[in-house]
Amino acid sequence: MNARPAFPHRPTRRLWLQQALGLAIVPAWAQANAPVGDAQLSRWIQAAERVLRGRSSAAVMKMQIQRSDYQREYDLLVLSDDRDEQSKVLIRMLGPALWRGNATLKVGERISIYDPRTRRVTVMGSSMLADQWMGSHFTNDDLMRETDLARHYSYELQQRVAERDELDRPVERLSLQLRPKPNAPVAWGRVQYQLHLRDGDAVLPLQVDYFRRAGDAQAQRSLRYSRLAPIDGRPLPLRLTMQALDKPGEYTQIDYARLKFDNDFGADDFSERALR
Repeated sequence: MNARPAFPHRPTRRLWLQQALGLAIVPAWAQANAPVGDAQLSRWIQAAERVLRGRSSAAVMKMQIQRSDYQREYDLLVLSDDRDEQSKVLIRMLGPALWRGNATLKVGERISIYDPRTRRVTVMGSSMLADQWMGSHFTNDDLMRETDLARHYSYELQQRVAERDELDRPVERLSLQLRPKPNAPVAWGRVQYQLHLRDGDAVLPLQVDYFRRAGDAQAQRSLRYSRLAPIDGRPLPLRLTMQALDKPGEYTQIDYARLKFDNDFGADDFSERALR
């Protein structure tokens, strides 16, 4: 009687098939902790930085400033267009009446400011990028996006842990350390960037801590993203809170009231005429 040819039992059979097909055998825990290259880190940072801008966007938002000596509120219209090499941003103040009509325009590397009281346009020098915008805790650079974190900094993944976001969805929290590249035109000696990663590629920013010098143990300020709400079918953080960590109790909060992506802007929407 001929013996039946032996065939691997189920677990061994799976192993045999993988080897026969040349498939890599990598446990799930090893995949989750596998090294991440600079190119992937750069894509995640870029995605997190653009999550509220897209390729083009129009937003209406409220800015609330809390300082020890004053409190202010602004209503803002913000247009952005990153569809070509010259990034463009226009911020127009809608209210209150005292500030209505003030505007800031960025086209490429040129930043202009319009004051309706004098009807004059002033070109901002690079030394003003680190200045606070209209008395807030956000700088001109923060709002104009002159600094490109993915381009001007090198990055290192320091931690990757599983947790749940504010909507109780399973996510991974990634903590990245960013250090400026040699001769990069940046204001911060070190940046600690935390983001949430969902389903392997859906990225949302969570928190950004800014250190004046690379060796500082304490961050000077911290930006927190929160209040997830659906925009175009995807939850996005519609509240940004910038805290001054060296001045307890001081912060500036931005709340998005409306946000629309993929706007078909024309050339005149970001011209000097649009400032006035």
